[in-house]
Amino acid sequence: MANSYYSIIEPILFMASRLEVIASRCLFRPIGMNISGVKIMSLLCRKQSMAPKEIMKLVGGTKSNISQRLDYLEKKGYVKIYKNMTGDKRKSSVKLTAAGKEKLQEIKSHFKKVKLELESNFSQEEIERHFAFFNKLNKIIDFKEKEFSQCKLKYFCK
Repeated sequence: MANSYYSIIEPILFMASRLEVIASRCLFRPIGMNISGVKIMSLLCRKQSMAPKEIMKLVGGTKSNISQRLDYLEKKGYVKIYKNMTGDKRKSSVKLTAAGKEKLQEIKSHFKKVKLELESNFSQEEIERHFAFFNKLNKIIDFKEKEFSQCKLKYFCK
């Protein structure tokens, strides 16, 4: 490489931010969803039932944001929030409904069309290299997540 130092972090962060904006505008909004809602529904599809606090931890965001998102998903009929006998929202559980499963299939079908269109610009070898790179990066992030969240990485958090 021509540069003596090349950071992989900056282009990834800028691309992630750009993709999030484009995904929100072009993928999610046309089907009446947003990124948080799709993440929540995907988690519930895999886990069957989760507490709102657990959803917040995995999806990110604030209590208020997750609460609003869950209320929206419940009003649409995509999730059902089961409150415990005392009415304490902190001890609720959230489940994906049949309508939520159908919506998730619609979203996956929509994504598949977009994915095929984007992937047609890459060779199979490029796709495999990117897949290997992002798998490795995700494993490193999983391993370092505690340090990231506590801002303990040297040079990263100032």
